Amino acid sequence: MDHGDPRTDNSVVAAAAGDASAGEAADVVIAGAVQDKLSPTMLGQMLVTAGRSINDEDDLLTLLQRVAEIAHEVIKGADSTGVTIDFGGRTYTAVHTDRRTLRVDSEQYDADDGPCLEAARTGTVVRVDSADAAERWPRFAAAAAAEGIHSFLAAPLHAAGQPLGSFNLYGHTRSAFDSVDAEILDLLTATVSRTIADFARFKSARDVAESIQRALTNRGPIEQAKGMLMLIHGIDADEAFDRLRTQSQNTNIPLRTVATTFIERTVGTTTPR
Repeated sequence: MDHGDPRTDNSVVAAAAGDASAGEAADVVIAGAVQDKLSPTMLGQMLVTAGRSINDEDDLLTLLQRVAEIAHEVIKGADSTGVTIDFGGRTYTAVHTDRRTLRVDSEQYDADDGPCLEAARTGTVVRVDSADAAERWPRFAAAAAAEGIHSFLAAPLHAAGQPLGSFNLYGHTRSAFDSVDAEILDLLTATVSRTIADFARFKSARDVAESIQRALTNRGPIEQAKGMLMLIHGIDADEAFDRLRTQSQNTNIPLRTVATTFIERTVGTTTPR
């Protein structure tokens, strides 16, 4: 299908090939899986490496982005990875690794059924191959197969005690995911859910869903400011975001406002008069 869907157009990209920090966090998860134990300390270390604390919806979106990168790296069968938000009549993709993720998500949303939506709505991990998917969700499974997707793994995401969405992995091959992969993804999403719950303790799940959507819609100035900082100072995307975030925290000014002000000042000092 041609891309052009408001439910996926604003989704932010998570690196399909993990960078250094995603790799470090993935190493923690891999070590825990090898030891058959992911302790709260290890998961806490993973979250610190991935996204630190959540102070606003932009931090929350960044955390989802970073954990999607970690899941994509640590679970080898994942060829496409994304995060679906499904709550209160709102269904959209917040994070994706590639255009295939968006196309498959759109087909699932059109069918209003599939592994990701089932995980989100039932609060259970869903792991199926194309044959089982064809029996359970024939319309969606046929569209996914046309995109070369034959394996599905989805784990639920929660906020304020309510289902919020799911982390979703798609694989090209059949039987791409096993029970260990399902357990790892479940642990990752459960840990992220607890972090979101801390952020959302005075919010409803609907507020969280709306906050993420606002952050996606208004992400442009932040990404532009990050790019300018990277170019000016020769730094990477994480450090550029941290500079904006630190200024926001120190001045108690919203991150998007900090980014917009930086762009205006930088363009003003570089544009010939």
